Amino acid sequence: MGGVVKTDPTLLPPTYLGGPAIDRDNCEREPIHIPGSVQPHGALLVVDARSGLILQVSDNVHDYLGSRTEDLLGADLQDVLDGVTLQQLQDALPPGVPDSLQYRLTWAAPRRPGLLALTAHRVSSAGQERFIVELEPTTPQDATGPQALRNAVFALEATASVTELAQVAVEAVREITGFDRVMLYRFEPDDSGLVIAEARRPDMHSFLDHRFPESDIPRQARALYVRHLLRLTADVDAPAAPLIPVLDPQTIAPTPLGGAVLRATSPIHLQYLRNMGVASSLSVSVVVEGRLWGLIACHHQTPLVVAPEARTALDYLGRLVGLQVRLKHRAETDAFRQGLGERHRALIEVAARTAHPLDTFSAPDLDLPGFMRAGGVILSFEGGWRTLGQVPDAAFIEALLAWLPTREESVWATDTLQEAFPAAQGQTQASGVLAISIGRGWQEAVVWLRPEVELVIPWGGATPENAKGEMGPRASFDTYRQQVRGHSRPWHPGEIEEAQALQLSLTSTLGERLQGLRELNAALTLSVGEWQQFAFVMSHDMQEPVRRLSQFADLITARYGGTLDARGGEMLRHLRQESIRLRTLLRDLHSYVEVMTEPVLTRSAVDLNAALARARADTPELEQAGTEVRVPVPLPTVYANERRVTELLSHLLRNAATHGGPQVTVQAARQPHAWHLTVQDNGPGIAPEYHQRIFKLMQHLDRPGTSRDEALGQGLGLTLALGIARAHHGTLTVASAPGQGAAFTFVLPDERGSA
Repeated sequence: MGGVVKTDPTLLPPTYLGGPAIDRDNCEREPIHIPGSVQPHGALLVVDARSGLILQVSDNVHDYLGSRTEDLLGADLQDVLDGVTLQQLQDALPPGVPDSLQYRLTWAAPRRPGLLALTAHRVSSAGQERFIVELEPTTPQDATGPQALRNAVFALEATASVTELAQVAVEAVREITGFDRVMLYRFEPDDSGLVIAEARRPDMHSFLDHRFPESDIPRQARALYVRHLLRLTADVDAPAAPLIPVLDPQTIAPTPLGGAVLRATSPIHLQYLRNMGVASSLSVSVVVEGRLWGLIACHHQTPLVVAPEARTALDYLGRLVGLQVRLKHRAETDAFRQGLGERHRALIEVAARTAHPLDTFSAPDLDLPGFMRAGGVILSFEGGWRTLGQVPDAAFIEALLAWLPTREESVWATDTLQEAFPAAQGQTQASGVLAISIGRGWQEAVVWLRPEVELVIPWGGATPENAKGEMGPRASFDTYRQQVRGHSRPWHPGEIEEAQALQLSLTSTLGERLQGLRELNAALTLSVGEWQQFAFVMSHDMQEPVRRLSQFADLITARYGGTLDARGGEMLRHLRQESIRLRTLLRDLHSYVEVMTEPVLTRSAVDLNAALARARADTPELEQAGTEVRVPVPLPTVYANERRVTELLSHLLRNAATHGGPQVTVQAARQPHAWHLTVQDNGPGIAPEYHQRIFKLMQHLDRPGTSRDEALGQGLGLTLALGIARAHHGTLTVASAPGQGAAFTFVLPDERGSA
């Protein structure tokens, strides 16, 4: 059924049905759509839409129809109008039409001189259909009215921006109506109102750029403003005319008057207007895509009845302003985004080619912060993050990246982050955030940050928390200036749309690839775990039988060594050596798997002198071979993984003791952005053709003049040393020639400097 009025259970019953008096504490629950009375500059009839019988009238109806109340109640509406007019009304308002649709005509009442403006609409209440018929005095239409509306339409269409549109609109409304002050009041994201345009008498105080609290227009009033665009209060001091009877006699319920222009105004709002020094007001809703975008608010210091014909013009004007706001917003946003087109394409092009998003998007020529006029940017990809420009400390960034997955949106923007994320309070470099999730669940993201700006808000009388006095609306509307913290410059709608487009593009370009990499990494992690488990079994479970072999070899030597011939003694010696070598290989195998599968190394300051001392203690081969270790100059402290650097030195010392000469020299040299740590022996040297081969897994050099044991070597030591160097993002090289010894150099990048 059209025009159905639903009962809001949160609203109070009206005072005429025993409800409480409306005050500052309960005004948001006032049932303003069922006031039970009308403004006295017109009369109202409530008619059964099916039978045409008049069920209720305002008690001032005699002044407009010349008929007594008791003669009208129960009478047929066609006896008051005429059959033809009633039929026209019924045809214009059939069942199912919304209550915002109106039927209008100018009509001469038979018992009253002059013309009446008749306005009717249809509602459904408690299952019953009603016509609400309003009557107001009028005069023959002034020919200048349509011309003024036509001129206003042309002026509105010619404007270039929303700001210009708003100013032209308020000037046109003031010209049509004659109000002392006309403002266009735009609703902000927090539902407060901001005056963006004003036309007024020169002697009046300006409200331009002033904010008004959300509570000035309660939610139930806003809901009515979306359905019924125009609202008039002709005289704040005129006593309302009650309906007779006060309830619909058929439904025994209040009659919904939300669509009636004559509907009596809330007592709280009347007091609000008096406190402003306003005797008459009119508002026209600006609805954009079904949402209450703003109001054209008109104020007059003396009572003023706006003629129905002028109100019709204002209704048209309000609808046109709503359409033009949408068009102007679209044009402004498109023009803004047009300037970002080249940079958007550049980002997508590099994203399509990159294998390392953190490095790619950090490139200075992309200027990612400038793309969104931000102070800083956080890039989060593949489990790591990087920052550009001015950003808060690392702890805050980690917290913000951990919190963003709580957002359901894939694009999120705010100019006051601390309201949604309290940990941002005091973070002046991150008062505003525009964040996009690349792919699903914020695993990868780009986050633009805007710094805090000084913000002073002029309020029309008081801030929201002080908008009401002890007994009702605030008494003063003098400008109150509030300084607020934690706000950045707002994000332009074009920036938000650009972020949405970029999110889709990057998700399409990178999201699937990164998701595939994550799945591959998960598989690799599983495989790594299996290899680590295998290495543990090899090094742990097999150590015991190898240890027993060594023990039996020692036991045989102790008990039967004197009885064995030379051949038996040689075989026993080889058994002992091979068991020791096998134990070493098992230990190194475990280390090799650890190094090859280890994630990012944990680094700290490492004293190389202490690391070398531990490495020497872990290398008994030095003492067995009688190898001397020289350190000409004390070694430095570097930034590395202490355990792994010690292992690297141990492997290089063991290699020197096994294959080098009687002396090993260890020294370090400072080079640009790196340390070069060299272990040099004075042994037989290595031919160039073997320089790469010696670092490969289980490679042995059968060089002339070497014994079988020397040729076998340890198998994994240099391979492990190279793996440790690479895990530090460094290298391990050898410089050697036959007869000149061998120098192994570990190049360690100095990522944080050194002591």
